[in-house]
Amino acid sequence: MRHKLAPTLFGFALSFGFVPAAQAQMVQIAMCMEGGCSCHVPGTTLSDVEMILGAPNPPGAADMTLVVYENEYSWRSQTPAQIDASFGGPGYCPIQLEAPLIPEDGLWRMTAGATDASACPLLSLSGQAVPGQISGETRQISWGGWFSPSKLMSEAEGHVSWTHAGGHTWRGVVVDERVPDGSGTTGASVIWTVNLVSPTEITGSSVFEFAVPSGAADPAAAMLQNLQCRTVTPFTARKVG
Repeated sequence: MRHKLAPTLFGFALSFGFVPAAQAQMVQIAMCMEGGCSCHVPGTTLSDVEMILGAPNPPGAADMTLVVYENEYSWRSQTPAQIDASFGGPGYCPIQLEAPLIPEDGLWRMTAGATDASACPLLSLSGQAVPGQISGETRQISWGGWFSPSKLMSEAEGHVSWTHAGGHTWRGVVVDERVPDGSGTTGASVIWTVNLVSPTEITGSSVFEFAVPSGAADPAAAMLQNLQCRTVTPFTARKVG
C-alpha cells in the first residue's frame, strides 16, 4: 500500500514532540532502502499511525516494527537488526530516539574538492585522472520524504552497491576488485561515502585504492611491487534553490 507515510509520521513527532510512554505506546519505525535501514522511535504513537493510514493496526503491533520502503509500509515481528539485514544491510540498526533528517526537495548543487593524491605517487607522476571522480552539477531533486544516496548520485544509479553505515551515513561500492595475496591485498577499489549533515547539506568522499600484485611477472610491474596507492576526493552538495 502506498502512502506519503514517512513525512507524515515524522511530521507528527516534530509538531507535537514526544509522548511519555506511560500515556501512549509509541511506534518503532524502520526507514529502509536497498542496502539497509535506519531505525527510529520518533514519538509517533500507534493511534497516530491508525489515523494516518486510515486502518486499524494489526494485532500485536505494539511489539512490531513499522517498515517504510519506497512509501510502502508493512508491519514486521523481526528485530531491527534482522530487518536491516533483509534489505542488504550489515544487520545493525540501533534505535534513534528522534526523527531522521530529511533533505529538502529543490535545486541541489554538487561540487568536488581537490583530490589528495599524496599517497599515490604513481598517479602524480603519470598525470592520469583519478578513477571514481565526482562530477559537479546542479539539478532538481525530489527526495520522496527520506534520504537516499542513489538519488544524489543518480548518474551511477544501478552501478553502486549502497549499505547503511549508521546514522545518516551511507557507503557505496563503485568497484572493488581487491583480493588477498598473502601479505595484504592487490587490485583496485573505488568507494564512496555520503553523509547527510542537515536538510540542506550533504558531504562525502570518493576513495580510490590500488595495489600492484606482488607476484606480477611483467618487469615494469615488478618494479612497482607492493606499491600502495590511495587518493581521497571530498565533495559537497548543497540546496541552492
